[in-house]
Amino acid sequence: MLAHMALSSELSGTEVVARVPLVAAGVSGARLSRVTLADGRVLVCKAIDSRSDWLMRATGDDGRVFRLWRAGIFGRLPTGVDSAVEWVEETPEGWTVVMRDVTAALVPEGSTLSGAQSRRVLAAACELHRAFAGAVVEGLCPLVDRLAFLTPAAVRGVHDHPLRALVLEGWGRFAELVPGNVGRSVVELLERPGRLAAALGRHPRTLLHGDLKVSNLGFPGDGVVLLDWGTLTTIGPAALDLAWYLAINSAAVDVDLDDLLTDVRASLGPDDRAALPLALLAQLVLLGWEKALGATSDDPARRGRERAGLAWWCDRAAEALPLLSA
Repeated sequence: MLAHMALSSELSGTEVVARVPLVAAGVSGARLSRVTLADGRVLVCKAIDSRSDWLMRATGDDGRVFRLWRAGIFGRLPTGVDSAVEWVEETPEGWTVVMRDVTAALVPEGSTLSGAQSRRVLAAACELHRAFAGAVVEGLCPLVDRLAFLTPAAVRGVHDHPLRALVLEGWGRFAELVPGNVGRSVVELLERPGRLAAALGRHPRTLLHGDLKVSNLGFPGDGVVLLDWGTLTTIGPAALDLAWYLAINSAAVDVDLDDLLTDVRASLGPDDRAALPLALLAQLVLLGWEKALGATSDDPARRGRERAGLAWWCDRAAEALPLLSA
């Protein structure tokens, strides 16, 4: 990779003097390294290859981050949003995302966000959504694929999916734990996610980061870093980005679910707020398996906490179901 980077037009005349492999967070299979240049710049390079990245294969990603860079999206982000991306280049194996080293600004692993920090993230996401309201960017993740990548059918189709057994087991438990209309409707949406995608698609759309989880966030100065663009980046209603933020980070934000939902709702404008019930339903379609596993944990404390959380999400889903056919 060093030899390849030394020939890159972006680094023309600049010598790479050191490269240190980094331990990549998550389970995507991406390879990270910290590169020091002769002029003193320090960059982080993320080498991605769809052959070893289950999430790329599950969503049909054939170079979305490269399309975003080529379309100039990273250069058009609002002032308060920092992607850290310097450039993206094609390689024989896939793509390399070259970023400024923002490690010091990232949320430390295992940390929780305060309510104030969480509201900063929501405000930054809304800046992004306002800046790209009505935008069209070709080749991003289709909304239906964004909603379906953790369904039983999707994980069965990826033989080395690292969550395969857990997802399938969790959805089996979900069907037993959630009887009645909500349970039946969620299972039906797992089989036909296009119906939910169509309902969400009737609302105003914008550019969505797609994966606003705490491990992708940082706080440099007054701005907010949003890392890991591309595979789950899509066009859809702003509420979908914030609902995913709520669902994936609820244990990592020092705010209870009701108050976090209040913050999310307050962040959205009236038109975007109308899509929120459906966006919350989408999170149960995406993560119901995980919540069911927690609700059947052998740990009594976790089991009680997760059962209460699952009940909360089922109540939100029940509120949204009439809107599917509205």
